[in-house]
Amino acid sequence: MNRWFHKGNSRRFFRIDMPIRLFIAPSSPIKDREIFATGIDYFPPTTKRLIERQKNETYFWINRIQDQKEIVSALFQETIEAVEFFGQCAESVSKGINPKVDPKYWMQINQRLKGFQTIETLKSSSPKTYGYFKLIEEKYLLFLQSIADSISLSTPTEFKANANLPYGFKIDETLELFKSDKFAKIPLIQAILSLSTFMDTYIEAYRQINDDNIMRQYPQEWKLQQANVSASGIALLMNKRFKNFEKVDVYFYFPTQNATLSFSGSIVDVRSIDDQYKERVAVNFEFPDGKTQDFLQNEIQRYELEECMSLTL
Repeated sequence: MNRWFHKGNSRRFFRIDMPIRLFIAPSSPIKDREIFATGIDYFPPTTKRLIERQKNETYFWINRIQDQKEIVSALFQETIEAVEFFGQCAESVSKGINPKVDPKYWMQINQRLKGFQTIETLKSSSPKTYGYFKLIEEKYLLFLQSIADSISLSTPTEFKANANLPYGFKIDETLELFKSDKFAKIPLIQAILSLSTFMDTYIEAYRQINDDNIMRQYPQEWKLQQANVSASGIALLMNKRFKNFEKVDVYFYFPTQNATLSFSGSIVDVRSIDDQYKERVAVNFEFPDGKTQDFLQNEIQRYELEECMSLTL
Protein backbone atom coordinates (compact mmCIF):
# COMPACT_ATOMS: atom_id res chain seq x y z
CA MET A 1 0.00 0.00 0.00
CA ASN A 2 1.35 3.42 -0.96
CA ARG A 3 1.91 5.24 2.34
CA TRP A 4 0.67 8.50 0.92
CA PHE A 5 -2.94 7.35 1.10
CA HIS A 6 -5.14 5.77 3.73
CA LYS A 7 -6.03 2.11 3.42
CA GLY A 8 -9.57 2.95 2.40
CA ASN A 9 -8.37 4.29 -0.92
CA SER A 10 -9.16 2.11 -3.94
CA ARG A 11 -6.37 -0.05 -5.34
CA ARG A 12 -7.86 -0.30 -8.82
CA PHE A 13 -6.23 2.89 -10.10
CA PHE A 14 -2.58 3.00 -11.03
CA ARG A 15 -0.49 5.67 -9.28
CA ILE A 16 2.50 7.43 -10.69
CA ASP A 17 4.85 10.27 -9.77
CA MET A 18 4.50 12.92 -12.44
CA PRO A 19 4.73 16.70 -12.93
CA ILE A 20 1.33 18.33 -13.08
CA ARG A 21 -0.26 21.76 -12.91
CA LEU A 22 -2.81 21.89 -10.13
CA PHE A 23 -4.61 24.12 -7.66
CA ILE A 24 -6.02 23.00 -4.29
CA ALA A 25 -8.30 25.10 -2.08
CA PRO A 26 -10.58 24.45 0.91
CA SER A 27 -14.20 24.03 -0.15
CA SER A 28 -15.29 26.25 2.75
CA PRO A 29 -13.05 29.24 3.53
CA ILE A 30 -13.01 30.95 6.93
CA LYS A 31 -16.21 32.86 7.59
CA ASP A 32 -17.07 35.98 9.57
CA ARG A 33 -13.54 37.40 9.74
CA GLU A 34 -12.30 40.95 9.17
CA ILE A 35 -10.61 39.89 5.93
CA PHE A 36 -11.53 36.97 3.68
CA ALA A 37 -9.19 34.03 4.31
CA THR A 38 -8.93 30.59 2.72
CA GLY A 39 -8.26 28.79 6.02
CA ILE A 40 -4.99 27.27 4.80
CA ASP A 41 -2.05 27.31 7.23
CA TYR A 42 0.70 29.18 5.38
CA PHE A 43 3.09 29.03 8.33
CA PRO A 44 3.09 25.32 9.22
CA PRO A 45 5.64 23.82 11.65
CA THR A 46 8.14 23.05 8.87
CA THR A 47 8.12 26.65 7.61
CA LYS A 48 8.54 28.04 11.11
CA ARG A 49 11.50 25.73 11.72
CA LEU A 50 13.03 26.80 8.43
CA ILE A 51 12.61 30.48 9.34
CA GLU A 52 14.26 29.90 12.72
CA ARG A 53 17.18 28.07 11.11
CA GLN A 54 17.70 30.83 8.55
CA LYS A 55 17.55 33.50 11.23
CA ASN A 56 20.13 31.67 13.34
CA GLU A 57 22.41 31.32 10.31
CA THR A 58 22.13 35.05 9.69
CA TYR A 59 23.19 35.84 13.27
CA PHE A 60 26.00 33.30 13.03
CA TRP A 61 27.57 35.28 10.19
CA ILE A 62 26.72 38.72 11.60
CA ASN A 63 28.69 37.85 14.75
CA ARG A 64 31.76 37.18 12.60
CA ILE A 65 31.76 40.50 10.76
CA GLN A 66 34.72 42.66 11.75
CA ASP A 67 34.70 45.72 9.50
CA GLN A 68 32.40 48.50 10.83
CA LYS A 69 30.80 45.86 13.00
CA GLU A 70 28.60 48.17 15.08
CA ILE A 71 27.03 50.03 12.15
CA VAL A 72 26.63 46.95 9.96
CA SER A 73 25.16 44.88 12.80
CA ALA A 74 22.61 47.62 13.52
CA LEU A 75 21.47 47.59 9.89
CA PHE A 76 21.20 43.80 9.88
CA GLN A 77 19.16 43.91 13.08
CA GLU A 78 16.79 46.53 11.69
CA THR A 79 16.30 44.48 8.53
CA ILE A 80 15.63 41.28 10.48
CA GLU A 81 13.02 43.08 12.57
CA ALA A 82 11.44 44.54 9.42
CA VAL A 83 11.25 41.10 7.81
CA GLU A 84 9.68 39.60 10.95
CA PHE A 85 7.17 42.45 11.04
CA PHE A 86 6.20 41.65 7.44
CA GLY A 87 5.84 37.98 8.38
CA GLN A 88 3.59 38.77 11.35
CA CYS A 89 1.44 40.91 9.10
CA ALA A 90 1.17 38.13 6.50
CA GLU A 91 0.28 35.55 9.15
CA SER A 92 -2.44 37.82 10.57
CA VAL A 93 -3.95 38.34 7.13
CA SER A 94 -3.88 34.57 6.48
CA LYS A 95 -6.07 34.12 9.57
CA GLY A 96 -8.56 36.75 8.49
CA ILE A 97 -7.26 39.42 10.89
CA ASN A 98 -7.07 42.96 9.51
CA PRO A 99 -4.00 44.78 10.90
CA LYS A 100 -5.59 48.10 9.91
CA VAL A 101 -8.12 47.70 12.74
CA ASP A 102 -5.28 48.45 15.19
CA PRO A 103 -4.22 52.10 14.56
CA LYS A 104 -0.81 51.55 16.18
CA TYR A 105 -0.11 48.51 13.99
CA TRP A 106 -1.20 50.34 10.86
CA MET A 107 1.06 53.24 11.84
CA GLN A 108 3.96 50.79 12.05
CA ILE A 109 3.22 49.53 8.54
CA ASN A 110 3.37 53.09 7.19
CA GLN A 111 6.56 53.71 9.11
CA ARG A 112 8.18 50.58 7.68
CA LEU A 113 7.19 51.71 4.19
CA LYS A 114 9.68 54.57 4.56
CA GLY A 115 12.50 52.05 4.24
CA PHE A 116 15.42 51.03 6.44
CA GLN A 117 16.26 53.94 8.73
CA THR A 118 19.91 53.03 9.45
CA ILE A 119 20.89 52.32 5.86
CA GLU A 120 22.21 55.82 5.09
CA THR A 121 24.96 55.43 7.72
CA LEU A 122 26.78 53.13 5.28
CA LYS A 123 26.41 55.19 2.12
CA SER A 124 29.78 56.94 2.24
CA SER A 125 31.86 54.53 4.32
CA SER A 126 30.76 51.24 2.69
CA PRO A 127 29.15 51.96 -0.70
CA LYS A 128 29.10 48.31 -1.77
CA THR A 129 27.35 47.13 1.40
CA TYR A 130 25.01 50.11 1.10
CA GLY A 131 24.20 49.05 -2.47
CA TYR A 132 23.43 45.47 -1.43
CA PHE A 133 21.05 46.64 1.29
CA LYS A 134 19.34 49.08 -1.04
CA LEU A 135 18.55 46.13 -3.31
CA ILE A 136 17.21 44.15 -0.33
CA GLU A 137 15.18 47.20 0.72
CA GLU A 138 13.74 47.58 -2.79
CA LYS A 139 12.44 44.02 -2.77
CA TYR A 140 11.15 44.25 0.79
CA LEU A 141 9.25 47.48 0.19
CA LEU A 142 7.55 46.14 -2.92
CA PHE A 143 6.05 43.23 -1.02
CA LEU A 144 5.23 45.30 2.07
CA GLN A 145 3.42 47.81 -0.15
CA SER A 146 1.56 44.97 -1.83
CA ILE A 147 0.29 43.54 1.44
CA ALA A 148 -0.59 47.04 2.68
CA ASP A 149 -2.66 47.62 -0.47
CA SER A 150 -4.41 44.26 -0.01
CA ILE A 151 -5.21 45.10 3.61
CA SER A 152 -6.67 48.46 2.62
CA LEU A 153 -8.86 47.07 -0.16
CA SER A 154 -9.94 43.69 1.24
CA THR A 155 -13.30 42.93 2.82
CA PRO A 156 -14.77 40.00 4.79
CA THR A 157 -15.95 38.52 1.48
CA GLU A 158 -12.91 39.24 -0.70
CA PHE A 159 -9.14 39.32 -0.33
CA LYS A 160 -7.88 41.90 -2.80
CA ALA A 161 -4.91 40.05 -4.27
CA ASN A 162 -2.16 41.53 -6.41
CA ALA A 163 -2.33 40.02 -9.88
CA ASN A 164 1.15 41.28 -10.79
CA LEU A 165 3.50 40.19 -8.03
CA PRO A 166 6.88 40.16 -9.77
CA TYR A 167 9.64 37.59 -9.87
CA GLY A 168 13.31 38.25 -10.46
CA PHE A 169 14.90 41.15 -8.61
CA LYS A 170 18.36 42.67 -8.91
CA ILE A 171 19.24 41.36 -5.46
CA ASP A 172 18.46 37.83 -6.66
CA GLU A 173 21.07 38.16 -9.42
CA THR A 174 23.63 39.36 -6.88
CA LEU A 175 22.83 36.48 -4.53
CA GLU A 176 23.51 33.97 -7.29
CA LEU A 177 27.01 35.39 -7.55
CA PHE A 178 27.41 35.19 -3.76
CA LYS A 179 26.83 31.42 -3.89
CA SER A 180 30.23 30.97 -5.52
CA ASP A 181 32.83 29.08 -3.45
CA LYS A 182 35.11 32.11 -3.37
CA PHE A 183 32.60 33.90 -1.10
CA ALA A 184 31.98 30.90 1.18
CA LYS A 185 34.05 32.20 4.10
CA ILE A 186 33.37 35.94 3.86
CA PRO A 187 31.11 36.77 6.84
CA LEU A 188 29.46 39.88 5.34
CA ILE A 189 28.57 38.12 2.09
CA GLN A 190 27.27 35.04 3.87
CA ALA A 191 25.26 37.18 6.29
CA ILE A 192 23.61 39.00 3.37
CA LEU A 193 22.92 35.68 1.64
CA SER A 194 21.37 34.19 4.80
CA LEU A 195 19.34 37.34 5.47
CA SER A 196 17.93 37.35 1.95
CA THR A 197 17.02 33.67 2.16
CA PHE A 198 15.30 34.36 5.49
CA MET A 199 13.31 37.18 3.88
CA ASP A 200 12.42 35.05 0.85
CA THR A 201 10.78 32.39 3.04
CA TYR A 202 8.38 35.00 4.42
CA ILE A 203 7.84 36.45 0.95
CA GLU A 204 7.01 33.01 -0.45
CA ALA A 205 4.41 32.47 2.28
CA TYR A 206 2.81 35.80 1.43
CA ARG A 207 2.96 35.02 -2.29
CA GLN A 208 1.00 31.83 -1.67
CA ILE A 209 -1.61 33.73 0.37
CA ASN A 210 -1.92 36.21 -2.48
CA ASP A 211 -1.93 33.64 -5.29
CA ASP A 212 -4.46 31.34 -3.63
CA ASN A 213 -6.91 34.23 -3.78
CA ILE A 214 -6.48 34.95 -7.46
CA MET A 215 -4.75 32.14 -9.38
CA ARG A 216 -7.75 29.80 -9.61
CA GLN A 217 -8.89 31.76 -12.65
CA TYR A 218 -5.49 31.53 -14.39
CA PRO A 219 -4.80 27.81 -14.86
CA GLN A 220 -2.17 28.45 -17.54
CA GLU A 221 -0.03 30.06 -14.83
CA TRP A 222 -0.30 27.28 -12.26
CA LYS A 223 3.13 25.98 -11.28
CA LEU A 224 4.25 22.60 -12.51
CA GLN A 225 4.55 20.41 -9.39
CA GLN A 226 5.75 16.88 -8.81
CA ALA A 227 2.95 14.77 -7.37
CA ASN A 228 1.86 11.19 -6.81
CA VAL A 229 -1.29 10.95 -8.92
CA SER A 230 -4.04 8.44 -9.60
CA ALA A 231 -7.59 8.77 -10.87
CA SER A 232 -8.77 8.47 -7.26
CA GLY A 233 -6.43 10.85 -5.45
CA ILE A 234 -3.25 12.84 -5.25
CA ALA A 235 -0.40 13.43 -2.82
CA LEU A 236 2.33 16.05 -2.97
CA LEU A 237 4.78 18.13 -0.95
CA MET A 238 3.74 21.70 -0.19
CA ASN A 239 4.87 24.74 1.80
CA LYS A 240 1.44 25.01 3.38
CA ARG A 241 -0.79 22.80 5.47
CA PHE A 242 -4.43 21.73 5.27
CA LYS A 243 -6.54 20.25 8.06
CA ASN A 244 -7.06 16.49 8.25
CA PHE A 245 -10.45 15.43 6.83
CA GLU A 246 -11.00 18.92 5.41
CA LYS A 247 -13.06 19.11 2.23
CA VAL A 248 -11.14 20.59 -0.68
CA ASP A 249 -11.55 21.42 -4.35
CA VAL A 250 -8.80 20.07 -6.59
CA TYR A 251 -8.18 21.39 -10.10
CA PHE A 252 -5.81 20.06 -12.78
CA TYR A 253 -4.72 21.82 -15.92
CA PHE A 254 -3.33 19.99 -18.97
CA PRO A 255 -1.74 22.46 -21.43
CA THR A 256 -1.58 20.02 -24.35
CA GLN A 257 -5.34 19.54 -24.15
CA ASN A 258 -6.07 23.06 -22.84
CA ALA A 259 -8.33 21.26 -20.37
CA THR A 260 -9.11 21.97 -16.72
CA LEU A 261 -10.45 19.15 -14.53
CA SER A 262 -12.10 19.64 -11.16
CA PHE A 263 -12.57 17.15 -8.31
CA SER A 264 -14.11 17.34 -4.87
CA GLY A 265 -11.90 15.70 -2.31
CA SER A 266 -10.99 15.34 1.33
CA ILE A 267 -7.62 15.56 3.07
CA VAL A 268 -6.76 12.05 4.27
CA ASP A 269 -3.19 12.55 5.45
CA VAL A 270 -0.98 15.50 6.41
CA ARG A 271 2.50 15.10 7.82
CA SER A 272 5.69 17.13 8.12
CA ILE A 273 8.76 16.15 6.12
CA ASP A 274 11.31 17.80 8.36
CA ASP A 275 14.44 17.24 6.28
CA GLN A 276 12.81 19.03 3.30
CA TYR A 277 10.89 21.64 5.31
CA LYS A 278 7.73 20.60 3.49
CA GLU A 279 4.25 19.35 4.36
CA ARG A 280 3.09 16.17 2.63
CA VAL A 281 -0.60 16.42 1.78
CA ALA A 282 -2.74 13.54 0.49
CA VAL A 283 -6.23 13.95 -0.99
CA ASN A 284 -8.82 11.34 -1.91
CA PHE A 285 -11.35 12.28 -4.59
CA GLU A 286 -14.95 11.87 -3.46
CA PHE A 287 -17.54 10.52 -5.90
CA PRO A 288 -15.67 11.78 -8.99
CA ASP A 289 -17.47 12.16 -12.28
CA GLY A 290 -16.68 9.12 -14.44
CA LYS A 291 -15.84 11.14 -17.54
CA THR A 292 -13.50 13.45 -15.65
CA GLN A 293 -11.86 10.51 -13.90
CA ASP A 294 -11.32 8.74 -17.23
CA PHE A 295 -9.72 11.87 -18.67
CA LEU A 296 -7.26 12.02 -15.77
CA GLN A 297 -6.51 8.31 -16.10
CA ASN A 298 -5.77 8.78 -19.79
CA GLU A 299 -3.39 11.65 -19.04
CA ILE A 300 -1.58 9.50 -16.47
CA GLN A 301 -1.20 6.72 -19.02
CA ARG A 302 -0.06 9.21 -21.66
CA TYR A 303 2.67 10.48 -19.35
CA GLU A 304 3.78 6.94 -18.48
CA LEU A 305 3.96 6.02 -22.17
CA GLU A 306 5.98 9.15 -23.01
CA GLU A 307 8.39 8.37 -20.18
CA CYS A 308 8.84 4.81 -21.40
CA MET A 309 9.50 5.98 -24.95
CA SER A 310 12.07 8.53 -23.79
CA LEU A 311 13.95 5.80 -21.93
CA THR A 312 14.17 3.63 -25.03
CA LEU A 313 15.51 6.37 -27.30
